[in-house]
Amino acid sequence: MLLWLVCFGVAIPVGVLALECFVGTPAGRGAESSAAPPFMVLMPAHDEAAGIGRSVADVLAQLRPCDRLLVVADNCADDTAAIARRLGAWVIERHDPTLRGKSHALEYGRAFMTREPFWRSAGPAVVLIVDADCSPEPGALARLAAASAARGSVVQGAYLLVPPPGATPVVRMSCFAFMVKNLVRQIALRRLTGAALLQGSGMAFPVAIFEGINWSDDSLVEDLDMGLRLLLAGTHVTFEERVTFLSGASSQGGTAGQRRRWEHGMMQSMRIFVPRLLWAALSGRPRLIFLALDQIVPPTVLLLLIAAVTTCAGVIVGGLATPVLLLLACDLALAAGLLAAWLRHGRGLLPARDIGACVRYIIWKLPIFAQFVTRRQRQWVRTERAP
Repeated sequence: MLLWLVCFGVAIPVGVLALECFVGTPAGRGAESSAAPPFMVLMPAHDEAAGIGRSVADVLAQLRPCDRLLVVADNCADDTAAIARRLGAWVIERHDPTLRGKSHALEYGRAFMTREPFWRSAGPAVVLIVDADCSPEPGALARLAAASAARGSVVQGAYLLVPPPGATPVVRMSCFAFMVKNLVRQIALRRLTGAALLQGSGMAFPVAIFEGINWSDDSLVEDLDMGLRLLLAGTHVTFEERVTFLSGASSQGGTAGQRRRWEHGMMQSMRIFVPRLLWAALSGRPRLIFLALDQIVPPTVLLLLIAAVTTCAGVIVGGLATPVLLLLACDLALAAGLLAAWLRHGRGLLPARDIGACVRYIIWKLPIFAQFVTRRQRQWVRTERAP
């Protein structure tokens, strides 16, 4: 019985991730072709002087006379605000060192915008959130705003990381894992549940929904938590994979800090939201069951480690007993699913010659997982941007 419980308990998240890889790998639909309504881009920024110029310029190039860009320079000690103003963005500054983090910048921007006279007289129909280190691909802003307006829902675009020239195999592997999470699994969630998760940049909100959001949250993954709260409240949150937002990956050291914050935050959210999703599913919203199952999937590398150790221990203890064979079948399905995702989406991010670095990547990630117990990330920390 113990062998069944352990093998089945591990097989569930392994099987869920394998299913998401297969469902999310085939090419999806195109974005809506309807005209975009007036929209506003809200860009939170903290000490982004080194790179905000490109992001602001890329956004401004896609705006029409009826659209606006608002940059919230949050607790900045550099020239972030001056650079954005010089390029033509509308800029406000926030100074409150006791409340730090993206969620407070977003709340400050939301509160400021909704007080402005233009908001009621000739304001936007949709608000887009784009990070200050992120650039929309050509036409992405209008397509995302059009999708949000047409569906009357919150829409997440495909937010991906691009490895810099000369990136180490570990950084490339991290970008591939990020793509699986932010593209492949998002497509699968939309196809299987009709819902999606928010991921921080490339998000669109109809004004009626945006006005009711309170972003003041000290979560490490405020966007993920906000998306789950919206879904539990009955708001439609969906995904548009043909609208892409790109951000340059950081150095190996910066990537480690970034992954530590994200993955510690995701594991904390798992504890909070999985029971709520299951309760909502049992209370008449059965499609949320798979969303709850998605949330019990730990970071991919951690899951692979758990599956490998459990499978080996199961073979030693029980031989090729039925529960061990079940877990082994899920392991093989996951390997095939990740291969399919790499063949379809990942070869440009992770050349075949770098796949052998997966063992190095696993070793690199081990301290991040250990620190969840020994030195858990509890406060928002800006990711180092150096290439």
